[in-house]
Amino acid sequence: MTNNVEHNENSNRPARGLAGKILIGGALAAALGGWWYQSSQVASVRQELAQSQVKMDQFHGQMETSVSAAKTEVNETLAKMTAQVEKARQEAVAGSHRVQIVAKRQAGEVFTTLSAKNQQMTQQIDQIKNDNDQKSALVDETLNGIKGDVGTVKTDAATTRTELSETNADLKRVTGDMGVMSGLIATNSTELGALRLLGEKDYYEFTLPKTGGPQKVGDIRLALKNVNVKRNRFTLDVMADDKLVEKKDKSINEPVQFYTSGARAPYEVVVNEIRKDQVIGYLAVPKVKIIAKR
Repeated sequence: MTNNVEHNENSNRPARGLAGKILIGGALAAALGGWWYQSSQVASVRQELAQSQVKMDQFHGQMETSVSAAKTEVNETLAKMTAQVEKARQEAVAGSHRVQIVAKRQAGEVFTTLSAKNQQMTQQIDQIKNDNDQKSALVDETLNGIKGDVGTVKTDAATTRTELSETNADLKRVTGDMGVMSGLIATNSTELGALRLLGEKDYYEFTLPKTGGPQKVGDIRLALKNVNVKRNRFTLDVMADDKLVEKKDKSINEPVQFYTSGARAPYEVVVNEIRKDQVIGYLAVPKVKIIAKR
């Protein structure tokens, strides 16, 4: 039994040796293939690294050139700016000096002008004071004259009141030709002036000739038709409100009365003087009118 086993082991040894060699050969082949692949990969990487290094060197060269150019441009720009700043400073200093000179000259001119103005204003003030003093003296003189005139006016007014009182005493109230009691009648220009001052009526004086046709007096028309100087009588036509009324054989200082549509009291014609071919007198018109209805 033991012999058989040993026989079998001996018979199997050549086979095992061949298999081992095959395995070793395969391992060597595999190892050689891996080494070759790795060698080719390493060579490729080295080539790429070399190319990258070349590019890096080129980039560094370009960067150095650019940085150098930039430094040069910056330095030139700084130099220009420094020169401009210095120039501006110098111009500012020179300008400041010129400004100071101009300012001093202008200040001198202003001072001279103000001095002249001050002198002129002083003269004007003195002139105004003198004028005011003269005007004050003139006002005082005028006031004194006015006071004297007021005294004179008061005296004249008192005299006028006395004369009016005497004149009013001479005025008469008579009945007119229509039987209506008349107002006060004036027989001359003095009495007529007194009537005007009373202000009760409006008065229109007239000189009415026998020839020449109707004459407008106030808001009516009068026409003298006949006069009798010896008897102091006259006849006239009155035209009012488009109506004609004959006032015949009237006497001197007699109120010739007639009504108009716009008056409550009668109008009155008074003849104070009768001459040859004319009469002289006045028309008295009431101030109170009737308001026409609309």
